[in-house]
Amino acid sequence: MAAALALPERRRGSAGMVYAWLRDEILAGRLRPGQALSENEVAQRLSVSRTPVREAIIRLEGEGLLAVRPQVGTSVAPIDVDAVADVQFLRESIECRTVALAAQRVTPADVRDLRAQLKEQARVAARGDHAAFVPLDDRMHQKLVAMAGRPRVWHAIEDAKAQLDRVRFLSLEDPAWLATIHRQHEDIVGRVIAGDADGASAAMSQHLRAVFASIATIAQQSPEYFRGAPVPPVDRAAVNEP
Repeated sequence: MAAALALPERRRGSAGMVYAWLRDEILAGRLRPGQALSENEVAQRLSVSRTPVREAIIRLEGEGLLAVRPQVGTSVAPIDVDAVADVQFLRESIECRTVALAAQRVTPADVRDLRAQLKEQARVAARGDHAAFVPLDDRMHQKLVAMAGRPRVWHAIEDAKAQLDRVRFLSLEDPAWLATIHRQHEDIVGRVIAGDADGASAAMSQHLRAVFASIATIAQQSPEYFRGAPVPPVDRAAVNEP
């Protein structure tokens, strides 16, 4: 029985590996929206057969990250602006509340941790390493949610934010935008440390709404990267103010 199950188990493992690799490449923008995807090339690169590649493609198509057109081929799906707006709404609804609670509950240990995180972000931003900045960004937001006493809430956000993450990686390729996001983090953390619940909530709202400015900027150069509803109007001065 063990021998009979070995091949299917290996295939499931291979499909999972292919799925994880492709998903990371898409979210990080190394595979751009609209870029063609070859099953053969992926199979060769990852040293697997085409079967697990097809299985991974089906899964990613279901998540809206790949587009499969019969007789045409597979390509990276455009970023769904409607999905981004939905996740932004979810994050703002949750994180403005949790950051206010974090400001009310902040401890000396939290202060040390948050300041250390900002220093690490500053080092990464100074060298323009946007790929390394994104997980540090997530780590800070996760910390603030945990400080509110709701650590499991972060998992709901994490599971939903794939399309939003695609915008984040693309926007942070711009060093100026990377500096802006880090400055917003400093503002949020400063208000949390000061115990300013209302100010922290307002700063978080502004920070999370900056994704729409990101989309507007990217779409000026590459409108084909997006599909869905028009981007909501953005107060750019408010987004970029120190």
